[in-house]
Amino acid sequence: MKFFNREKELNYLKTYCQLEPNSILFVYGPKSSGKTTVMLRVIEELSERGDLVFFYYDLRKYATPTKEEFLEIFFEKGDKKYLLNKLEINLKIFKLGVEENFDFNNLSLNDIFAKINESINAVVKDRKKPVLIIDELQKLKNIYFNGGKSLLNELFNLFVHLTKVRHLCHVVCLTSDTLFIEEIYQNSTLENTSKYYLIDWLKKEDIKKILKEEGFNDKEINYCLNYLSLPYEIVDLIENKKLGLSVEETIRQWINIEKDRLVYLLKSNKERKENLLKVLSKFKEKIKVNIDDFEDEIFEDVKFLIKNEILFYDVVNGIIKPTSIKKWYAIKEVI
Repeated sequence: MKFFNREKELNYLKTYCQLEPNSILFVYGPKSSGKTTVMLRVIEELSERGDLVFFYYDLRKYATPTKEEFLEIFFEKGDKKYLLNKLEINLKIFKLGVEENFDFNNLSLNDIFAKINESINAVVKDRKKPVLIIDELQKLKNIYFNGGKSLLNELFNLFVHLTKVRHLCHVVCLTSDTLFIEEIYQNSTLENTSKYYLIDWLKKEDIKKILKEEGFNDKEINYCLNYLSLPYEIVDLIENKKLGLSVEETIRQWINIEKDRLVYLLKSNKERKENLLKVLSKFKEKIKVNIDDFEDEIFEDVKFLIKNEILFYDVVNGIIKPTSIKKWYAIKEVI
């Protein structure tokens, strides 16, 4: 997909990767806001420097991994402590290396962390800076090792050691799961060890510029500005125009699909439908609602709508809004 106007975000992440490691960075935002696209562009541009080594893992490519699958995803057998990822031929990204005869069976977390440390230290020894990036990290949260230890909780301890304590390696975690971000944000053991960076909706002035460059006339652009918020929507709009659909037809389709999905969700959860409608009614007049404006008795329903990607929670700023502008229009039609 074409890279759309994310220079501010791109510059932030490029600069961050070149600083001394000192924190875990959580890059969060609504689903399809462009987090992965921006991060891949960062890797593409900075890999050319030759002094950075990127370990990048996109966990969306895999079914929720088991313990054994986690090891296969993160490690590559070979004669080096870090090896190019052979499955990512278009990007210069690496995997953690282990010896050819390494036995993945009956490993303790200490064994695994020792191998991660070996790979990171090998990069540093080569006078390069390692950058570990994990996309949708929360998919590891149900993996447990010996003694019932949570892989994810222990990984965070390792990440703090690599970043805040030893300043060896950047750790960047991408996620659209804002309830997961809330857990991290409230975790006292990660206090003062983490940064949070929001990649949000596209700005109206950027959307206007993009649509102008793509050949949309002023009337079409002015209509679209009321409904567009995410990069993939622009791509869909461009494709549909080539297929003969007007912008009005495309946007009407979007809202109908979102409305049908929301109606289905309400009908499938009759026992909480009344409360869900109370939550959604907060968005009748405004698109952003402060978290304090939701009563305690409906807060579990707020979380339900966040989990089902109807709403997005900006945990750092304490704001809840629909995951996209078109979803806001669907919500208003339903209520």
